[in-house]
Amino acid sequence: MTRAFRRNVLAAAILAAALPAAAQTEIRISTAAPTVSPLTTAFNGFKDTLEAEFPGKLKVSVHAASALFRQGTEVPGMQRGNLEMASPVVPELEAQLPEWGALGGAYVFRDFEHMLKVFRGEIGQEFARDVADKMGIYLLEPLYLGTRTVNLRTDKVVRVPADLAGVKLRMPPGPGFAAIAKALGASSVAMPATEMYLALKTGAIDGQDNPTNMTRDWKLDEVTQQIILTQHLVQPTFIAIAKPFLDKLPADQQAAIRAAARKAAEAQVAGSRKDEVDAMEGFRQGGKIKIVEPDVAAFRAAVQAEYKASGLMDKWKPGLLARIEAVK
Repeated sequence: MTRAFRRNVLAAAILAAALPAAAQTEIRISTAAPTVSPLTTAFNGFKDTLEAEFPGKLKVSVHAASALFRQGTEVPGMQRGNLEMASPVVPELEAQLPEWGALGGAYVFRDFEHMLKVFRGEIGQEFARDVADKMGIYLLEPLYLGTRTVNLRTDKVVRVPADLAGVKLRMPPGPGFAAIAKALGASSVAMPATEMYLALKTGAIDGQDNPTNMTRDWKLDEVTQQIILTQHLVQPTFIAIAKPFLDKLPADQQAAIRAAARKAAEAQVAGSRKDEVDAMEGFRQGGKIKIVEPDVAAFRAAVQAEYKASGLMDKWKPGLLARIEAVK
């Protein structure tokens, strides 16, 4: 080994030591879902899949129960580059794309299977393209959050929307949700999910609308006397990622993220459906909460009338409702 060769080897070693190690990409996921929900479980599976495939290159952290971002602030967080991933619902996206508001409307989807077919089909693809192009967010996969019902802290006779007059109903932030509350006959009180329990306990609100499993997982059943099966909103949510963030990643990591999202979505949908049924069965067997079957047709008619009267329907894409209904 010549002296010159040794010098070159030493110089190369010194240069390598001076170079920074390959940066680890961090993916933070914010969701309002409780820590024990199928959505959070699915995100944890997403994390495990990616970190196993790219050890030392991708670091994923899941922040449930709005621990990182307050509910309703995740979408602007992704748009500003302050957050990588979240699970937005349609009314949060509708705030910027009101023409798609029908996708977040009450009594639009027949059941969870119909909803998923819509979002996995042509309509959902058009919607996702608009969200990507106009909002800078990729909707990787649709999920099933559950079917929302009205849940009250007191035992009150409720059969038709007029019976909810004066009821202060907590709703997630957004005009779409406020319209739903008004259509159901109640007064809307916008509030993050993390504040519901105390508000119900103190009487600051009279009720909330959530799927049965979310009512259980947030322990809201402890401050709830009755569940009214309005079943007004078969609610989608999404695995979403900031478009500029995903676009800058290497092609193999982009593909892996999309594949991991599909896997997580399958687990979430199956888990949410089972969890919802199990929660309702638990409430029925427990006997502490009254389960009420109202006049759903009356609620549906009231919702449709409110959408027309409020002008929200005028903003929707022409023919969108008919296209959704036609999906079999």
